[in-house]
Parts: sequence; structure tokens; C-alpha cells
Amino acid sequence: MKKIQKKGFFHLLSANILIQIFAFASQLFVAGILSPDDIGRIKVIQTYLSLFSIIAGMGFSSSTLKICSEEGKHAENSMYLNASLIFSIISTTVVYLVILIINSLGIISSDKLIKLLIPIGLFPVISSNIFSLYISYFQAIKQVRLFSNLTVFNKVISIIAIIIFSSFWGIKGYYIAYNISFVFLIVLAVIISKDKIRYHFKFDIKKMFNEHWKYAKMSMLSYIISETSAYIDIILISFLISDMKEIGYYGFALTITTVLRIFPSTVQQITIPYFSSFMRSKNSFLKVFNRYNYLLYVVVLATFLLLIIFAPSAIHLLFNGKYDPSVKYLIIMSLGWSIRNVNHLQGGAIFGLGKIKYNALISFSTLLGNIIVYPFAIYYFGLMGAAYASISGGAVTWLASRYYFKKAIQETKWEA
Repeated sequence: MKKIQKKGFFHLLSANILIQIFAFASQLFVAGILSPDDIGRIKVIQTYLSLFSIIAGMGFSSSTLKICSEEGKHAENSMYLNASLIFSIISTTVVYLVILIINSLGIISSDKLIKLLIPIGLFPVISSNIFSLYISYFQAIKQVRLFSNLTVFNKVISIIAIIIFSSFWGIKGYYIAYNISFVFLIVLAVIISKDKIRYHFKFDIKKMFNEHWKYAKMSMLSYIISETSAYIDIILISFLISDMKEIGYYGFALTITTVLRIFPSTVQQITIPYFSSFMRSKNSFLKVFNRYNYLLYVVVLATFLLLIIFAPSAIHLLFNGKYDPSVKYLIIMSLGWSIRNVNHLQGGAIFGLGKIKYNALISFSTLLGNIIVYPFAIYYFGLMGAAYASISGGAVTWLASRYYFKKAIQETKWEA
């Protein structure tokens, strides 16, 4: 426990819990202000934001994390960050302009309000990617306290702004606040990092791009496939289901399941830099992995049981029955996401070993399974079918993750 504490695990865990408490408070507040229809629209826009952000970021935050966490490259870390900032600004700007074009053609959504909100709703493909580079950098150099504090500031400022703006301007105010918070946080990250990062842009662009792209390309592919498989239900629902109110109930249940991801994501964030450091020794690597993996399984099971026991009554009391129709989706999706969450550490370990292609293959396996199951389930059983399909998606992820983790261990050239 002392070793875990020294690594900053509990600081990061408490930060993530605090973030989620504030996030849930804001989501509940917003859900109380807005109609279920608008909650459905927010979920659809957030899904497209997640997917386009990965394409726009081109995996540079992941390559920054991997390169800057490796031993022997600490003196060059600022240069690698500077390069990723330049590459990311160019790629995100291009993708955002493409989004505006395809949105004007009505390809993204036929809903008039969603189409109107896309320009401000998807602007964070630029701002969020720039901010994520700083987060990845601080995570890589093991500045856990700074990393977690920035993350807390990110959420708290965003939440406060969202509550205030949503109260006055509804769903439009929600997205105005979301954009303002990211711009503020980028400025804050630059100010905080001025003593830790030396900004200079005189470097071999081709060399830097090749260094980053070696990791970024597979990471980007992995995340695109992973996010598509994770949000394929919302993507298909937005085209196959016309009842925006029912989509809102489903989306609200999906939002509640984020509580199940607090601990798994914390474990992954804290361990990736250490996996990269221990990749020379197989015994040390597996010792770190097994310690955290056992802890992960215990907590995932505990949070699942607590959620399904207490969430239904809490939702009823907080919203006076307004979101009771969400409960039937929540119970089923909680199981599916819990199965999926126990794979977080294996993905982080594979990343630390540099076998990023296997994470892409895990995500591809999940996506393939979801493409087969979700359309059939939604077409014949509607939104309830989508909820049940999350269980099969979690099972496929679990099986693929175990297989490729063992394969990555076998193929790694260990020194000891």
C-alpha cells in the first residue's frame, strides 16, 4: 500500500472520484433542467465528438505518453511535446473544417437542432486534443499530482460553467460553456508548465513525425476501433430509432454507467508509465501487473453490485420518476460495462510493452462482434436489445484481451 501511495495512486484516485462526483452532480442538474429529448441529443453529439476527436488527434497524445515515459529520453521530452503540439494543431483544424462541410450536407444527423449545434458541439476536437497532450506529458513524466490536479480543474471548471450557462440558455448554453472551459484550461496548462517545458520549434520535422507516428498510427487505429465499438449503439440508434425521448432515457442510463469506469481508468493511468519502465524484466513486469489486476477485479465487482442495488431508488428520488424508464437499461448495461472494464489493465500493459497493434486487434475483435450483434438486436428488440448487446460486447473484449495480452508477453524480448 505504501508503494502504491508513493506512486500517487490514491491522489489520482481521489481526484478521479472528485471529478466524477462533480460530473454526476452536473449531469443530474442538467438532466433536471433539460428535457429527455435534449439529453438524447447531447449523447449523440458526444458520441460524434469522441470519434472525431480520435481521428483529429491522430494518436499524438498516446505517442507523447509512450515516448516521454521511456527511460533515456527525458532530456528530449520538451522537444517531443513541441512536435506533437504542432502536428495536433494542424490535424485537428483540418478535421474540424471537414466536419463543418459534411454537417452542412446533413450527413451527420437529420435532426435540425443537432445540425445547428454541431459547429460548437464538435469544436473541442481542437481544444480537447491540445489539452490532452499536456495531460499525457505530465502523466508520462510521472507528475501524478500535477496531472490529477489539472484533470480536476478541467472537470470542475467545465461543470460550473455548464450548470450556469445551461440554466440560462439550455442546450446551447451547455456547449458554449464546454468550449469556454477547454480554452481556459489550455491557457492554465501553458502557465503551469512554463518551468517544466521549454518551448522551441526548431527541430527535424520529418524525424519527429516518424518517431511519433511509429506509435501514434496504431494507437489512433486502436482508439478509433475501440470508441466505435463502444459507441456503436448510439451511432446505430441515432439512425434506427426516431424516438428522441427514449434515446434520452437510454443515454441517461449510459451516463450513469460511467461510475463503473472510475477505478479501472485510474489504474490504467497510473500504471502505463511504470509498465514502460519495467519492460526489461519479465518478473518485475508481471509482478506489477498481477498486483494491480487483482485489485481491479475486486473493485469492479464491488462497484457493479453497489450500483445495481442503490442506483434505481436514487434515480427515482432525485428526479421524482422523470428518469425511471432509464433503470431497465441501466441494470443490463452495468453488467456489460463491468465485463468490459476488467480489461483496462491488460490494455495498459500491452501499451507499455509497445505492442500497440494488439490493442488495435482487441478493439477490432470487439467492433466486429458488435457490428454483428447490435444491428440485429436494435432492429428486432429496439433499445432493450442494444442494452443486452453490451453484455456480448464485453465478453468478446474480455476474451480477445486475454489472448493478445498473453501473446504480447510471449513476443517481448526480456533482458531478465
